[in-house]
Amino acid sequence: NITSGGFSVMILEFAGIPSTILFGWISDKLQGRRGMVSLLCMIPVVLAFYAIVVYPHTSMWFYYAMFSVIGFFVYPPVMMLGVMGLDLTNKKAVGTAAGFIGMFGYLGRTAQAKGFGVILEQFSTLDIVSRWNIVLYTIVACTLLSVILLAFTWKVKPRG
Repeated sequence: NITSGGFSVMILEFAGIPSTILFGWISDKLQGRRGMVSLLCMIPVVLAFYAIVVYPHTSMWFYYAMFSVIGFFVYPPVMMLGVMGLDLTNKKAVGTAAGFIGMFGYLGRTAQAKGFGVILEQFSTLDIVSRWNIVLYTIVACTLLSVILLAFTWKVKPRG
């Protein structure tokens, strides 16, 4: 229902506020190793999405807990990858780099929304729960892919 959905979104969003500050501080204490911290943050995200798929008919409190885990751990990598892009670019190109980072973030979010729609449409012969399970498995796969790609940034530190 609309109340549960709204509360889920609120939990997801608000969980990211303290964690973004916390993990940003941690990455600063680790000499700017934002890729490493981002990778470690994505592991609980993978597990939380997988738990949502594996335990589909549990209470809303279970989903609220998983959404809080996702929100707590997904927003720090979003922030840190933007900061990492700025850390690694020439000081004269910081504005341009920030623009490109933002543009690709919006393009990614658009592709994600379109991709979910295509998946739901392509499997229209299945019931709605099965279609959404395919979407959730796709999210798990993409999250695992993000962990693999973040592994390439494990040792990256800011310039200068």
